[in-house]
Amino acid sequence: MKESEDSLTVIIFRGARSNPWRLKFRKSVLKYGMIFGLVLLFVQGGIITHYVYQWSQLKELGEIKQELTTSRARTSNFSTEVDGMKRRMLVLETLNRKLQTMFGLEADEIQGLPSGLPGQGGEELPFEEMPLDGLQEEASWESKPSGEKVMMSPEVSKIELTMERKISEIKAGLDWLSQQTELENKILEELSAAAQKKANQWASIPSIWPVKGVLTSKFGPRVSPFTGKKALHAGIDIGAPTGTEVRSPASGKVVVAAYDGRMGKFVRIDHGYGIETTYGHMSKIHVKYGDKVQRGDLVGLVGSTGKFSTGPHLHYQVAVNDRVVDPVHYILD
Repeated sequence: MKESEDSLTVIIFRGARSNPWRLKFRKSVLKYGMIFGLVLLFVQGGIITHYVYQWSQLKELGEIKQELTTSRARTSNFSTEVDGMKRRMLVLETLNRKLQTMFGLEADEIQGLPSGLPGQGGEELPFEEMPLDGLQEEASWESKPSGEKVMMSPEVSKIELTMERKISEIKAGLDWLSQQTELENKILEELSAAAQKKANQWASIPSIWPVKGVLTSKFGPRVSPFTGKKALHAGIDIGAPTGTEVRSPASGKVVVAAYDGRMGKFVRIDHGYGIETTYGHMSKIHVKYGDKVQRGDLVGLVGSTGKFSTGPHLHYQVAVNDRVVDPVHYILD
């Protein structure tokens, strides 16, 4: 009786003509078997859960790797564009320095790279082969939904770290471009002002014949046709028919438009920069005091007015800082 209470019998009927199977189990064995089955069930459930979790982690890491690969390609392209901009900036810098020299400006002390950016050089490796030595970065990734850190594979870590390095190089390049752009803009402003000044100066320097004709008397010592003695001819005489147009050889302001007993009807123009021109013996004056003229503007007409004239011609005179000079030196055409 005690034995039947400690054990259980399981009868399996196999058919009407076959004897049934009788399986006898001790209750303690059955108890431990059930406990083992439950433990096995929990272990299998844990394994399945861990597998699902790892699968989701691998999927997430795959997506991260894909994003990093795409970002790496874009970063590399952007880096190439920045390098191209730096090369163009250096070309502009060289051109600016040449223009500074041409305009007589002092070249800026900053040549090439600004002092804040060290020189660069050495052999370069393809982006995929860049070494990881010396890179102090933590190999982790923060997932968006839960904020948990997911350990990345060595390949993903390598992509991220090389991107960090490339981004740092791009940032340094952009900082250099910002500094250099500001510098070159200042230089361009100086060059623009210098060019404007030079343009105004060139426009104010006599450079063309004031009248079309024949040179009848040069600048310098000569025997005066009026006294027969040696005298300094302060300009040049250009013979031309009466009424031939006389034009200003440069821009300036009319400071004299009057009649003189010796020079007849004459005009004097102040071109600035210490330069003045005088036109004498004209038959008619077409400007008045205070008028502003440009190169090629009509000043008057050739004549033979005044007692120091032997016939129709233009007496043309150039003075620099109140000293007469040879006008031929100021005729380029």
